[in-house]
Amino acid sequence: MIFGVCAVLISALSGAAGAATPSFVCRNVKSWLEKTVCSSDPVAQLDLELAVARSRLLQATTATTRRALESEQRAWWSSLNACRKRSDPHACLTGRYEQRIAAVRNHPEFPPERSVQQPEETEPAPIATAGAGWTRELSRYQRALRACKEESPSPIGKLLVAWSGPDSDTIGMRLVDWTMKEWVCVAHRNGHKVLRFAQAAPEESLPVAGPVYHLGGAKPPPTCVNAIQVVDVNGKPAGWISDRDC
Repeated sequence: MIFGVCAVLISALSGAAGAATPSFVCRNVKSWLEKTVCSSDPVAQLDLELAVARSRLLQATTATTRRALESEQRAWWSSLNACRKRSDPHACLTGRYEQRIAAVRNHPEFPPERSVQQPEETEPAPIATAGAGWTRELSRYQRALRACKEESPSPIGKLLVAWSGPDSDTIGMRLVDWTMKEWVCVAHRNGHKVLRFAQAAPEESLPVAGPVYHLGGAKPPPTCVNAIQVVDVNGKPAGWISDRDC
């Protein structure tokens, strides 16, 4: 399933401080290409811009077109290794990323820009009172969530739903990363072990999404006009909760 553009991606593009972050986690990268993207703020920023553009295109196309686009993307990514032989690999990657972003945005099925209703200013509220449904007990899932985030190849943007396993010692979660991929994670409640981390399969029967917990972000998800900022037990901002996936 393809979800709406993740608000974390938008926030990163529009005002993140410090070093630029690509669409994947740089912590344990091994290939020359990934290391080179992570070592250059301009290239990392372009990688994130491309991820945003691709997610918008993918959610607007048919399943057949999505498969073709994914195959095309893999071939393009592999072709970037040719920049290793250039005198200025960063300049080479910059040019190729800019061309790729332009190609994605000029695709016939790329959706037009939509105006977004500005959310009303709301006061942050404790998770226990602002949450609804499963999110009221969000604090119980934090250790398992941290463990699942460590397993993800790309930063996690939102938690669609979480539930206790049949033995009550495990927590199941539906997560969406910055590249719009949905994952299913099952971890021990205390976070010391991840039992499963895999992409969600279309035929899987999973709990329905909602309410949705959006991780971090100084501003609410741009398409979630009624999202509420929540704070932890120490009064620190802990993300946003929306009544639906947006």
